[in-house]
Amino acid sequence: MKFSKFGSLFLTIILVAVLSTSCGEYIAIAAEKSNEPINLILAHSATPGNSLSIAYDKFAELVAEKSDGRLIVKVYGSGILAGDQTAVDGVKMGTIDIGSCASNNISGYTNAFLFADFPYIFDSIESSHRVWWGDIGEEAKQKAEKDIGAKVLFYLDTGGGFRLLANNLKTVKTPDDLKGMKLRSTATPIEIALLKAWGAAPTPVPWPEVYTALEQKVVVGEHLQPVWLFEAKHYEALQYLTEVNAMANVHIALMSHKAWDNLSPQFQQVIMEAGVETQEFGAQVDAAKGQESLQHLLNAGLELYKPTEEEALLWERLGKSIWPQFYDQVPEELVNRIIEVQK
Repeated sequence: MKFSKFGSLFLTIILVAVLSTSCGEYIAIAAEKSNEPINLILAHSATPGNSLSIAYDKFAELVAEKSDGRLIVKVYGSGILAGDQTAVDGVKMGTIDIGSCASNNISGYTNAFLFADFPYIFDSIESSHRVWWGDIGEEAKQKAEKDIGAKVLFYLDTGGGFRLLANNLKTVKTPDDLKGMKLRSTATPIEIALLKAWGAAPTPVPWPEVYTALEQKVVVGEHLQPVWLFEAKHYEALQYLTEVNAMANVHIALMSHKAWDNLSPQFQQVIMEAGVETQEFGAQVDAAKGQESLQHLLNAGLELYKPTEEEALLWERLGKSIWPQFYDQVPEELVNRIIEVQK
């Protein structure tokens, strides 16, 4: 029996399809059976001793332990290989196997995590875990994976808790005390809207320039977590702290599909199991680092003001007033689900 040209072409297409779908599986099986360990590169921007750095080292340790040393995660911190956005770019291109990016720095790639920028959406750091580690966090992972083209592995608490309002002019008790005060902000619209709602004059300043901007009074304050205030030595140019408990972020661990798809199902399970344990470990470490950093700030001479219940409601009411401005990006239905799951 002779094949027509059409028949030969059809057979070729079938063979290519079969080989394409089987190739990744064969590579994974070969890697699993090989005695040579598989090396994965992980890049993050945290310095040694930071809770993120400690957590990622723990992740590498867990992966090696659970894979009997056949899967090795080589961790490169301090921004040696990448900062937040460049880590995402590296993961997308497959030049970095695993990268880390803060939820407030990833909005240029996906709005899946934009809800976390809403002021006062989290009642506490503990209740935020019911969001991140539950169904809503899983849905956000799936959306981000489609938007970015990368596997989202797990979330890590960062910064030591909620952001503190810091300045070098005076004690700030209520939003009225912020009127016209130039505060450093990131370039994110939600943070800018929040500072405006509080009466401040938000001034976007890139992170590497913040210390100098504070020192030279280009800005007189900022809204930042205790760990970063301490580690970046911003306390040298600040004097007053106010506990407003409005915003907290996480870091997101992403893995390139190139690296993920080349792992066997067994090794993929190792990665995910290690990620779940790292999340819980990281939360404990970050909480401790937050308290430790706050004490360092107080020891350095900074003054901490804790608003009264009535004053705290003023901060919260103004913070929540900006929510409707962003319902086109974060649906009100999702916001209500986040509130409900924390009750």
